[in-house]
Amino acid sequence: MIRRTASRFGLVADVHANLQALEAALAHFEAEGVVEIWCLGDVVGYGGDPAACVELIRERCAGTVRGNHDAAAVDPRLRDDFNPHARAAIERQAELLDASTLEWLGSLPPTIELDDVLLLHGSVADPDGFSYVMGSSDADRELDALVVRWGFYAHTHVPAGWRKPPEGGVPQRVDIPASGEVRLEAPGRYLVNPGAVGQPRDGDPRAACAVFEREGARLRIARLRYDVAAAQAAIRRAGMPAFEADRLEHGR
Repeated sequence: MIRRTASRFGLVADVHANLQALEAALAHFEAEGVVEIWCLGDVVGYGGDPAACVELIRERCAGTVRGNHDAAAVDPRLRDDFNPHARAAIERQAELLDASTLEWLGSLPPTIELDDVLLLHGSVADPDGFSYVMGSSDADRELDALVVRWGFYAHTHVPAGWRKPPEGGVPQRVDIPASGEVRLEAPGRYLVNPGAVGQPRDGDPRAACAVFEREGARLRIARLRYDVAAAQAAIRRAGMPAFEADRLEHGR
């Protein structure tokens, strides 16, 4: 089903139960006057406050797509592909979440279409398979499956962008700035990752979020400082692997 949406909306992705980072992103949207916010999945996993993050996302976001950690919190079979740290974290979070929260996570759709925008977590071609878009060949596969002009995805925790011209050919990399504005207005189809709110992996520990404006096809990336020490303390307090706390201060 295609949903109608505002001409200007916020994007959050890979929150991963990091309440402090999510609150920073939501405060940024409020300061910018952004009313409509969409989530690109992985509300839970890794962090110390899964229930609080789910509550905030449900309250503040217009819609959320299903991430692989969201799905694995509900279905233990999906944890087999996780590394030991990720598996230990999601198993612990499944213990912390109540039945209604797990039911909500299990009900999330794999994609949401907003007029000429597609929201997803990992893969256009196989939304339930959670493939990664890591290079040109991956982008080519995904852009061939994209039937709208702009696709916004998550999953890699690294800002990235690709464009396929109308005449076809090899996808062209789009330079997504660490912060600031990029225009997605040249002819063709776009696939863009705005970066991770709760666990960035691009060497910058600040939370990432974005605002997209259809007029001028402007995507504005924000990198936001938040209380990393408090997020680390929450991870340790919740009994998550210490590795997930340590990595936050390095953005890796």
